[in-house]
Amino acid sequence: MPPKPTITKQEILAAAVQLVREGGLGNVNARSLAQALGCSTQPLFRVYTSMEALRTDLKEELDRQYDAFMAQRMTEENRLLSQAIAYVAFARQEKHIFNALFMNLTMAGASLEDILKAPWNRASIENAAKTANLPLEQAERLFIHVWLYSHGIATQIVSNCIHLPGEQVEALLEEAFWRLAGQDKEEPVC
Repeated sequence: MPPKPTITKQEILAAAVQLVREGGLGNVNARSLAQALGCSTQPLFRVYTSMEALRTDLKEELDRQYDAFMAQRMTEENRLLSQAIAYVAFARQEKHIFNALFMNLTMAGASLEDILKAPWNRASIENAAKTANLPLEQAERLFIHVWLYSHGIATQIVSNCIHLPGEQVEALLEEAFWRLAGQDKEEPVC
């Protein structure tokens, strides 16, 4: 008798990520994963004791992919602005993953204080203070406003409520950054 094929944790996670990418978090269940992997559900439960354990690893993998996407696009010239632009680009490119990470209540998360304390965001806040010549407390408020503004744009794009070309998004976010920093740099975009 030939040995039974083994499904690895990495293969399961890759299939789960693809299911999210194609149709959202609701697409991920034992049956759809087994179908995507070409096996029964039994091998899945040899690796994962429950779907909840899989969802925990899936969230970590989606976070890792989001972090990698962001890291490739952020610059130190104006880290907060590039972070906001990259955030909207991620929403545009990975709508279902964005929805799973930032709009799905089963993946809900942090308070504003937690967000301000996150090391990734601290670097953007400190860079914004330097870039816009602001005290740290004001840079924190700037961060919150730019983050919420960019999230609003991203959710409008993800939910197909508005069509904004990338260049217009960048112009809007740049204008918002400088206006919120108290320094009008350009004429209004709209």
